[in-house]
Amino acid sequence: MSLGFIGAGAITEAVVTGLCEASAPGLSILLSPRSRERSRALAERYAVVEVAASNQEVADRSELVFLAVRPQVAAEVLTALRFRQGQRVASFIATLDSAEVARLVRPGLLIGRVAPVPPAAQRKGPIAMCPPNEQLAELLGPIGTVIQVSDETQLDAFFSASAMMAPYFELLESVSAWLRAQGIDAAQADTYTGSLFRGIAEKSTQPSGEGFAELVAEHATRAGINEQLRRELLAVGFYDRVKAGLDLIQARMQGRATLNDTLKTN
Repeated sequence: MSLGFIGAGAITEAVVTGLCEASAPGLSILLSPRSRERSRALAERYAVVEVAASNQEVADRSELVFLAVRPQVAAEVLTALRFRQGQRVASFIATLDSAEVARLVRPGLLIGRVAPVPPAAQRKGPIAMCPPNEQLAELLGPIGTVIQVSDETQLDAFFSASAMMAPYFELLESVSAWLRAQGIDAAQADTYTGSLFRGIAEKSTQPSGEGFAELVAEHATRAGINEQLRRELLAVGFYDRVKAGLDLIQARMQGRATLNDTLKTN
């Protein structure tokens, strides 16, 4: 199958890397010339990857086109392109709903919105999509855990939850910085922090559908240090602020908020 990617940012790089490492048979990949350095590096690394001369060439030569441009320029980029009648298109663009993307790619056929995340490069992490599409699920299944939903508002919620990546790494940086402030060697502080969070994250990869309260209880030994820190974070509303932040991101996803909106202070 010939795949084209219009937009060559971090998500495109992750998905292309994952697909190539999965060694899917009969795959050819054509990349947008934008972010030329990243596109060229992928083409040099993988024989099945080629850099197109233009976005239009990507559309012309691909059976399935993935849209991965920034939302701010999506309308400008896509209206300048000509898609074939019924040409299959999938969108990675978080803040453009299906109706808008479908309008921009006509007479091409939008077959779904997809929410991959950077760990796809390591063939890990979730890949949410709407609506369910077995062709897309089969293609992307080797690079992540595919979650298919029929309700687009649920996909928006998954997109919103992915905004936790940078805050997660900020949490790691806070812990490592605290360790460094205790006089611990910087490399050792980073190693300990990364190893700690990687190890505990493994406990969350076997979902039961009943949430994570059991893991909270398991790791909050009565009168222990975990219980104490959790108690203090609960007391200052740390977790409530996380949920409020996700509400804000979802509002932006759905056009009810902008980048300039902020959480209300207590």
